[in-house]
Amino acid sequence: MKLTILGCGDAFGSEGRFNTSFMLEQDHRRILVDCGASTLIRLKQLGILVTSIDTIVITHFHGDHYGGIPFLVLSNHIEYQRTTPLTIIGPSGVEKMVFALQEALYPGTSKILEALNITFVEYKDKHWTNTNDLEVYARPVTHAIPSHPHGVKIRWEDKVFSFSGDTEWNDSLIDLADGSDVFVIESNNLKEDSPGHLSYQTILERRALFNTKRMLLTHMGAEVINRNSLEIERLSDGQEIIF
Repeated sequence: MKLTILGCGDAFGSEGRFNTSFMLEQDHRRILVDCGASTLIRLKQLGILVTSIDTIVITHFHGDHYGGIPFLVLSNHIEYQRTTPLTIIGPSGVEKMVFALQEALYPGTSKILEALNITFVEYKDKHWTNTNDLEVYARPVTHAIPSHPHGVKIRWEDKVFSFSGDTEWNDSLIDLADGSDVFVIESNNLKEDSPGHLSYQTILERRALFNTKRMLLTHMGAEVINRNSLEIERLSDGQEIIF
């Protein structure tokens, strides 16, 4: 499986990083895990057609994680006249939230969501949801409650990709990482946790709890990005990983 980091920045674009979006690619299929507001820009910079994405998995309803969907919707419909199916998987209320966001950013365009062949799927806590030959496992995490924050674990054929989403320390992270080939975990701060976010120090102290082949830091603030060296690998925009 190929993982392309479209963006691994925080909500503030620290050090010029793009919003969160990871692209998984296997057997000529592409899916997105989160779709921050800058995602369409990144796809175009990398020469990736929006019509090649068949599934989008959303961890929570914050703009730097799902704010890019309206832009992808307009591009799919107006630029490419997309006719192939698109599936959007997310927390409870995902269809309502996507429609509301579409109207908020481009009033009058929610009818495009109806015109496109979109299937909305809600995942459930501690439950594997099977759709489009993917299995998505979700756990609630500790972030802004109105955003319905979750971490996800995606099983695709013989590979498992896990992502913490945005969160403070939560024991669900141990479950999400378990058995993964790659576990991407947010590390917004260097030494101290903050409301809704983890620090590198907290992750380092608990690293032995994570049963994963490879751990990667994302959603980093400037202190984490600029630190000369860390014991845990940091992601960067545009990075490609084969696992």
